[in-house]
Amino acid sequence: MKTPVCFFCAKTGILCAKCQEKLNRGEITQEDVEMSRLLIEREGKYQQLKDCILHKTVSEGNLVVALVSCPSSRGVANTVWLSKLSRELSQAFGKTVKVVEKTSNLKKLLEQIVHPARVIGTSIIWLPDGTSEVTLRIPRSDMRYAPADLQILEKIVRKISGERVHVVVI
Repeated sequence: MKTPVCFFCAKTGILCAKCQEKLNRGEITQEDVEMSRLLIEREGKYQQLKDCILHKTVSEGNLVVALVSCPSSRGVANTVWLSKLSRELSQAFGKTVKVVEKTSNLKKLLEQIVHPARVIGTSIIWLPDGTSEVTLRIPRSDMRYAPADLQILEKIVRKISGERVHVVVI
């Protein structure tokens, strides 16, 4: 498993001078350090983690999202073990943890974050100043399944992708 901190720092939780400097500069966060430690501990149980890369960990409110890329397997098999890992990390972290696969497709990223709530659709709204905003539509009946409230979901997606997202309940 490749993490934002070196293997020794991830294993022990104590940062070396190089990783501490990254933390001081803001390249990594304390959540990155903690998530790296938790993922390294579970590498023996989840063999798929050996090929994975932890890119970023974002925390807002009671939701933590870990952005990983795993080149070895794609598709349904990947989402099954990632959701099992998410449940296990939620217990260890004390917050709701979502381990999502890094993708350039914003809709797929949003679907992973709000899962098990369904995404009815997404649309891009172009604003007069040249920027855009993505609107994500979730059915009202599925809001009880959403991992966090709307404002937290919007902030998490903005931190991960840099895109402005507006979540609408239909």
